[in-house]
Parts: sequence; C-alpha cells; structure tokens
Amino acid sequence: MPPKKKIDSQDLPVWFHPTAPLGSAVRYVAGLSAKFNWVGIYVLRGKFLELGPYLGAPSEHTRIPVGTGVCGTAVAENADQNVADVRERENYLACSLETRSELVVLIRDRQGEILGQIDIDSHTPGAFGPAEEEQVRKVAQELGELWPA
Repeated sequence: MPPKKKIDSQDLPVWFHPTAPLGSAVRYVAGLSAKFNWVGIYVLRGKFLELGPYLGAPSEHTRIPVGTGVCGTAVAENADQNVADVRERENYLACSLETRSELVVLIRDRQGEILGQIDIDSHTPGAFGPAEEEQVRKVAQELGELWPA
C-alpha cells in the first residue's frame, strides 16, 4: 500500500476535523439540506457494511450484508444509488416508516477501492437532485482521500 500523502492543513476541506473525520463529514452533510432526515456513514468491512457515525433516529441496521438493501446494492453494483421512492424497491431495508427517498454515495480511496459510503434518508420523495448528489459526492471524494488509517 502506498504511503499516505502528507496533507497540508490549508488543503483540508472546511468540514474536516482530524480527530473525528467521519463524524465531521456526517455533521457537514446533514447540514447541506433540511430534506436530509438521517445521515450516516457505513464502513465496508469484508462482506458487511458496519454503521459508523450518524445523525438521526436510531437504526437497527448496524450491519448490512453486501447486496442487501440500497446500501448493500451500492457496493455489490459498485455504483451510487439515488432512490426517489424507496417503496418501489423490493430489497429496501426500512429504517423508518417515514423514509421516502434515499441517496447512497460510495467513498473510495485513491485507487478506486470502496471504503464505505455516505447514506442519506429523506422523508421527502425525490429529495436528491443533481445538486445534492454533487455536494455529497464531493464530500465522499474528500473523505476517501483523507480516510483514517
């Protein structure tokens, strides 16, 4: 594995806090839109996604097998997921009866390997347009570059 690039503090994103990088990313993303009702980071560990820091109601889905639900599908298909209406997904794992749409953006390292994902639920159908996707993808990219060792 190549050594981590030393990053000058001037190069750090405004949201980044070195003692809590995942938590600071969650807090920042949660503040991007009032339509974001739940924001969390799942960390990929083997064939499971494990829930890390999150803001919102507690979730019983703390460990998700790859391929299960929207989060697991994102990893299995190696693609972000933007689900305008979760009721139309057969494999949706309901975290809340109020959730109507979900956005999952993969976090990748510099070599493109999946490290985890940012998962966002909204009570609003179709809550995630191109602007929201772009904002979250930017944070996911920055987080992948700064991923804790």
